Amino acid sequence: MAPNFTAKNGAAESQAVSAGPHLGTIKVGRQFILESAIRRTLEDKRLDAAREANYRLQGVQVIETTREALLLPVKTFNAACSFYHRFRLEHPTPDYNHTEAALASLFVACKVEDTLKKSREILCAHHNLKNPDHQTTQDDKIFDAPSKTIIGLERFIVEAINFDFRVRYPQKVLAKIIKKVLGRNGIVSSFFVVAFKMSIDMYKTFAPLKHSSVTCAIVIAQLTSSITDTAVEEFQALDPRDWHTDEQSVTEVMLDLLDLYTQHGKATKVGPMYDLQDFIDIQITVNRQMDRSALPRYTKQCRDCDAVPSALTPLTDSPTSLNTPSATGTSNAKRGPKAQEGGTTRFVFDAEQAASERQAYDEYTKDSWEEWEEEVEEPVADRRDDRRHEPRGPRGPRGHGHGRGHGRGGFDPGWTPRNRHERRRRGGGFY
Repeated sequence: MAPNFTAKNGAAESQAVSAGPHLGTIKVGRQFILESAIRRTLEDKRLDAAREANYRLQGVQVIETTREALLLPVKTFNAACSFYHRFRLEHPTPDYNHTEAALASLFVACKVEDTLKKSREILCAHHNLKNPDHQTTQDDKIFDAPSKTIIGLERFIVEAINFDFRVRYPQKVLAKIIKKVLGRNGIVSSFFVVAFKMSIDMYKTFAPLKHSSVTCAIVIAQLTSSITDTAVEEFQALDPRDWHTDEQSVTEVMLDLLDLYTQHGKATKVGPMYDLQDFIDIQITVNRQMDRSALPRYTKQCRDCDAVPSALTPLTDSPTSLNTPSATGTSNAKRGPKAQEGGTTRFVFDAEQAASERQAYDEYTKDSWEEWEEEVEEPVADRRDDRRHEPRGPRGPRGHGHGRGHGRGGFDPGWTPRNRHERRRRGGGFY
């Protein structure tokens, strides 16, 4: 007996039922990104973590210097760095040059933060910084092609951030924390100068993308107090729960920032101001506290991501200096439209709304099938070998035809070598 699975409606297999227009691809903006997601992205795209870290630091440095040359506020810098990090995770170095991506991110941030600057102004400021002996103006024709490239990259940046322009500003919360702890003390001004520079350095890591502004501000205040040896006990006594955060998040951001200063200190503002050993000692202390509290290194860390190298850990076969040449990839803003396999791409901000739309759409497009088992008797063939050998028929007479038994190609049982020689001796024979 062999089971036979048959559909309830056999005609449905040959006729495709139209389910209506496709819902399309829904993308939801994300305010925060986990470290495991960042590492998974680098692993899936087979990117060198150390090389990508260098390009990230170089891109943020371009944004910082250009922002200072254009006298833009720090909120524009925060937005530009956030857009740049998200764009780099979506489009790595082989796709776009990191310098052009940084300038395009600054161009988008100027629009978002209402500090409008033209693309040619941004390009001109960057050009004058690189070439102080050949100053030029924004009307120069050399900016025609780069300006089109930046405008073309603007669309890809907006799509990479899923049209989510919400940006966090830790400097505001940092000022409130310092004022609450130190009050109106005279050292507030000097303390805030170092803390402000450290807030700029923090955007050279992924910490602002992973945690809230309050968490970043607490870490900056505590690390500044430890470096400057100012009111250390007062800042360490801050309870993260009173500021709507937790100890795990504070520890993760603290170690991310210390990794930046210990591995890429020369590429920061605060790193060259203090001895490297001071940062190493603080890092050892934080690691011991983390071990005593049994806290994982990253929030919601999974075991599968432990083997992936950190984005700030240098590899043996990778450059570790910021003096590496720029990326060889060139921007191609005039790419053709991507094939929309799932219809139109829509960007929404409410994840619950996207899930409800998907559930309502699936109710009308879901195919239901019923199966049952039916026993069918099949005849079994007899395996005995009943084949019989039929006798060969009589051989035809010799003739002048071709083939077996005819003409010279036939077989003559009387034709033997002995008879051939006898015929030759008798004067006869074939020849």
